[in-house]
Amino acid sequence: MNKPNFSITEYLAYHLPMYGAISFILLNLIAMIIYPGGTYQNPEFNSYMFTQNYFSDLGRTLTMDSTSNFYSSFIFNFGLFMIGSLTCFFYFYLPNLFKQNSTSHKISIGASIIAITSGIAFSGIALTPSDLYLDAHMFFVRWAFRSFLIVAIFYIIAIYNAPEWNNKYALIYIAFAFVLFGYVLVMEFGPDGKETLYGLTFQVIAQKIIVISFVISIFFKSMGAKEVYRKRENIIR
Repeated sequence: MNKPNFSITEYLAYHLPMYGAISFILLNLIAMIIYPGGTYQNPEFNSYMFTQNYFSDLGRTLTMDSTSNFYSSFIFNFGLFMIGSLTCFFYFYLPNLFKQNSTSHKISIGASIIAITSGIAFSGIALTPSDLYLDAHMFFVRWAFRSFLIVAIFYIIAIYNAPEWNNKYALIYIAFAFVLFGYVLVMEFGPDGKETLYGLTFQVIAQKIIVISFVISIFFKSMGAKEVYRKRENIIR
């Protein structure tokens, strides 16, 4: 039942990220299948290698041996831009679900501002293929993940103090924060992915873990927001 203050944009903000996460996975699988191939250690390899190709390799305009990567690049970058946009959309409205506790509400606002910059950074990654704009690409990569660590910490505090929210959703942020912190350490102190096969495999697997964790967390955070939103608006599914 629709309430007088029902907002379709807010409704979509909490619901679309779940479907966006599923779409992102499917788009990546398609991009991997049609990727022409090539890694830093084996430029002439003729397919995508899950343990030796970064996700960002899918977004390159050219593969390592200068083969055109138009279709894979378009699909991957579209999916990543979508995730970045949905992240901004989701976190713009999320503080509305923390209004019963003023402290939680204020923390959620601050966290969401940072989260929106993270979403912009994810979209920025999609707009700066690593073979064309490497410095800008790496800036967006570092900011997207490092800033989201701050977001996760703030939302852990906000959820634990918010009567609207089940604390199980704080546990999701806690788990993601640990994985994200580990990946930040890998980016800073891990082996160089361009110098050895070991370094490449280490960095690629670490990236796969954090990206998959991020997508899973989006799915469950969207579920949590939907749950709180339905309670607030008294919408019966």
